[in-house]
Order: sequence, then C-alpha cells, then structure tokens
Amino acid sequence: KEDGIIPRILIAGTSSGSGKTSVVCGLLGAYRDRGLRLAAFKCGPDYIDPMFHREVLGISSGNLDSFFQDAALLHQNLQQYGRGADLSVIEGVMGYYDGIGFGTEAGTAQVAALTDTPVILVVDCRGRAVSALAEVYGFLHFRQEGAQIRGVIFNRLPQRLYAQAAEEAQRSGIRSFGYLPQIKGYHLQSRQLGLVTPQEMQDFKQQMELLARQTEESIDLDGLLALAEESVAGKSAPGVQRQNSVPAPDNRIRQKIKIAVAWDAAFCFYYRENLDVLKQLDCEIVFFSPLEDAGLPKCDALILPGGYPELYADRLEENESMRTSIREGIAGGLPVIAECGGFLYLHKTLTDRAGETYRMAGVLEAHCCYDGLQKQFGYVEMTARKDQLLGKAGETLKGHEFHYFVSDLAPDAFGAAKPYGGRAWMAGVGSETMYAGFPHIAFQGSRRAAERFVQKARAYRQKEENMLFASIHDRGKES
Repeated sequence: KEDGIIPRILIAGTSSGSGKTSVVCGLLGAYRDRGLRLAAFKCGPDYIDPMFHREVLGISSGNLDSFFQDAALLHQNLQQYGRGADLSVIEGVMGYYDGIGFGTEAGTAQVAALTDTPVILVVDCRGRAVSALAEVYGFLHFRQEGAQIRGVIFNRLPQRLYAQAAEEAQRSGIRSFGYLPQIKGYHLQSRQLGLVTPQEMQDFKQQMELLARQTEESIDLDGLLALAEESVAGKSAPGVQRQNSVPAPDNRIRQKIKIAVAWDAAFCFYYRENLDVLKQLDCEIVFFSPLEDAGLPKCDALILPGGYPELYADRLEENESMRTSIREGIAGGLPVIAECGGFLYLHKTLTDRAGETYRMAGVLEAHCCYDGLQKQFGYVEMTARKDQLLGKAGETLKGHEFHYFVSDLAPDAFGAAKPYGGRAWMAGVGSETMYAGFPHIAFQGSRRAAERFVQKARAYRQKEENMLFASIHDRGKES
C-alpha cells in the first residue's frame, strides 16, 4: 500500500486439524483468481504449510515466530515481505492460545497481539452443530487476546445449516465470514511430521482449484478484505507501519560467498528468513538437488536442510557421485550445516520405516533408523559445549526439533533444553567447520551463528584461492 500500512488477517484454529490450512489456501487461491497481490505467513516454526502457500501463490511464504523473532523482527518481517501486497494472510499454529508448554508464549495469540492483527477463528463442525458456538464463546472470553478474534469461519459444515449457524454466531456476539462444506474430491493427507508435502500430491493443483472455487462461493471474501483494510484506515486493527529497519546492503566491491543449499523433494525444510539473513551477509544462494545432480556446485559452504530423505533413500543411495562429492567436500574442510534430514543424509547408513537399509553420504561413521516415537518436539535453547562452527563455547542459540529417527552417534556439540520444564539433553555433533544434528536453527534468533558460518565460508574460500595460487605459481616455476 502506498501509505505504508499493511492490510492483514490471521486465520487461527481451535486446535490442530481444525482446517486452518484449507481455509488459508482457499483464500489465497480465491484472492489470487481475483487478481490481488498477496503475501503469506505462517505462525511458528512450521515448514510444510508455507510450501502450500508457495504452491498456491507462486510466491514465497515465510514464518512469523515470536520465539525466534522479537516484536521488532515480527514487524520487520511483515514490512519486508508484505510490501506491495493488497493483503497479507497469516496462518496460525495449533490452537489459537497454544504456545510453549501449557502457556501462550510463541503461540498464535501472542503473534496476533504483537502485530495487532484481526483474527478469524476456524471451527471444525464435524460431529457437532451449535455446540461449536460454545467453543467460540470460550475462545472470545478466555484471555485478553480473545479481543483480537473478529470473526469465525465454520469448517466441514453442511450448506443447509449455515444460515442458522451465522445467525447463532451473531447472537453470540461474533460475525460469521462463511463456511467450507465437505468438498467432494478434496482432501489433505497427513503423516507424522504434519501434512504430506505438495510435491507428493499428484492432484495438488486440481484440489487447490476445487478449494478456491468453493471458497469463492461460500466465504465472504469482500468482508474479510474490508476487515483487513481496517488496518489501513487505522480503525480496530491499527496498521503495522513500514520502517527502514532492514539492514542496508553492503556496497563494498567484493566477490559474494556462495552457499550451496540442497533443495528438492527429499530436502525441502528451510526458513526463507534464514536465506535472507545469509544474503544480507553478502552471500549468494546456489540451490542444488542431491536427488538429481551429479555433484556439488562450486561453493564456499553447504547447507543440507531437513526434509524426508527416508522417503527417497533408494534414489539418494543410487546417486553415488553426489554422495562422493559431498563426502570429499566436507573432508576437505567445506563448512556444512546439516539439520535433521540433512543430518540423517550424512550418516553411513539409514534404515527406513519399512526396515530397509540404504547407504548415505558416509561423512559420519554412524547409523540412523526410524524409531516410531516422537522425539524432542518443539523449541529448544542450545548452549555450545565447545568452540565450533556455529558458536564458541558458552554461546547460545535457538532452535526447533521434531523427528522420529534416532542416531547411534554420540552428540557432543550443544547442551539443549526446553525453554520451560527443565528437560535437557545433548544435541548435534560439531567441529570448526561442521554442525550436524536434529535441531533446526533459526538465524533471525541466532544471528551470530549465521555470521560465524559466513566467516568460516570466507576462510574456506581464501584457503582454496591460496592453494590455487600456489599451484599456478609452482607450475610457472616448473615451466
């Protein structure tokens, strides 16, 4: 918007599985079809929901996370990524009030309050009718943040019941913005880490088209847009002002550091904000595929993000040239961050859920396997136990951990602990050029770790250039 205010709405749920992602994707598809310029965000550390946003929009989607980002950073991200959009749609995480432990910190309600964003509550009506309004009433009056809730959308509600539902909502003091019925041919599959990724759904585009058409028919798009525009008018949702808080680019003339980032169906969990921090630190991101490419691109450092390598373990094993390229690069001192799925890929072998064992990159002399039990779900605070790639001994950073695999490698890099509750464990392995472990790192909450990573990448480049110069010099003397 020209006046610098960002119109926005936040779609929250009463719980996980209430239909937030369906409503958000439906809205994004319907507004896109109307020709609006859109931006999308996800509360919390989730990777998969932003993939759905990106597939629907064809543009990037990122995270608003009040554990990794303070209020200033939340505003900065809204400003930076919402710039030029007619509407920013934010998707909540879990239930509206759910945060760390049994509190509200880092939950959807906190993000809504810190960004002063109007909230629409998605209520699943499967197996009930008017009882859903009792739940809505509770959400409205449970905590102060309930004042952010400005409307409701009924999910899985038959069309014949909607008029009564809307009337009952109005009597309860909340406005209804529509409903989604059960849609024939539409479904989102889930697995242990959340929704199945869009790349794995052969009919994804057709399902999204079904969803967008139904959204146009049964959700009040004009009403939602008007609610979001109240932030522009400065009424009930005062606008987030754009500020010049994004660091200015470094205009010194020097060659950019090249960071190779794995990105394909097997490795697809990454924070947009992490890559942007690296770009701010004068890095160029070079994407490659461990599934398809023959070897690493020319680079000064490597990031192997999380994902589902176990689903593609046969293809990863077959790509022997890539495994060799990665193993030799890291052995030669190439700095590497390998998170969760990337960590698994660095093992010697991986045993999947079906009990099949496959050869991986072999950087780590260790084996990993599916365990069947959820491990260390949620945010972690990490303290370096020794000097290493991402920090000196005693330095802290923030991460997120959620996996069903285990490794027989003894962790030695970080002491990890829950923000509340006192539970602690060791996490990751590290050296001056490696971090490999289950926790994912958020650079916006741990910028010093990103700066140290880039310093090591620059040192690696200098070493490679010195070796090349020495080789050329020696050949010159010989001739």
